[in-house]
Amino acid sequence: MFPLRPVFAVLFLFPALQDVSPEFIRWSTEDLARRDVALSTRMRPDHSARETLAEYGNPSGAHRFRFIRRDADGMPERHAGIEDVVFIQSGAGTIVVGGNMIGQTGSNGEYTGTDIQGGTRYSVSAGDVIHIPADVPHRYLVPEGEHVTYVLVRMPVLNNPVVPDDAPVLNFNPPGFALWRNVELQQRHNALTRQIGPDHSARETLADYGSPTRSHRFRYIHRNADGLPEIHDDIIDVVFITSGAGRLLVGGEILNRRGSLGSGIDGGATYPVAAGDVLHIPGKTPHGYLVEDGEHITYVLVRLPVFLP
Repeated sequence: MFPLRPVFAVLFLFPALQDVSPEFIRWSTEDLARRDVALSTRMRPDHSARETLAEYGNPSGAHRFRFIRRDADGMPERHAGIEDVVFIQSGAGTIVVGGNMIGQTGSNGEYTGTDIQGGTRYSVSAGDVIHIPADVPHRYLVPEGEHVTYVLVRMPVLNNPVVPDDAPVLNFNPPGFALWRNVELQQRHNALTRQIGPDHSARETLADYGSPTRSHRFRYIHRNADGLPEIHDDIIDVVFITSGAGRLLVGGEILNRRGSLGSGIDGGATYPVAAGDVLHIPGKTPHGYLVEDGEHITYVLVRLPVFLP
């Protein structure tokens, strides 16, 4: 284990919406389940309810974290400057992506419609992770008597991407769309457990959309021991934990930094993390995963570019 002097803090942080950027936040699976129940009592006439979990104040509407529940079909929508990253927290339904939006209204890059002509349908359920490219019509369909609830992360559109040669080939329609189902992630997890390296971790790139700062990148990581401390100057880490449990050390000062890694963290606070949790780790923040002997932690890592007001 790398050297640390942890400060034990509260388990849940509920950020107030303010002008400063949010700090580390953990939305635990229990917290999200309670919020889901609360949303079910506040449904609007369009059979949806939502709350903002964190907000950076980006005028484009990017860098916003929302929690949304739908008890019926949602209206078609399209965001010219926003890529949607979605973690399905509960329920099941269908997402329609692509095609042409009928009855479009709106302005400033944000549009809604009455229907989608064409498009591709994908079933979605709890534990799935989705990427919806900018400017692509999409809507959620929910069977009668059912619901779908999800964490929505609004990522800014990537301009002038240069996709690396080793980026995974995604066979989804429309181009840029991606869906990693929970059952597929479990299969990938099983494969990663057979590929553990000397640092007691294994990883694969799920998608790389070609940002020079290595944002807009999706990775799947498995650890069965403590990881080296990390810090990313230009990246916000958004983490969906898919299996296992451990702790995360966040904050303080990174020791003997070389690039994005260090030998230890001086100070900081530790938080328990487990399957179903969603984490927000801001840029320029030291952090390291701690895993007890015989345990593991596996997670989808989404790299969001730092927002500079």
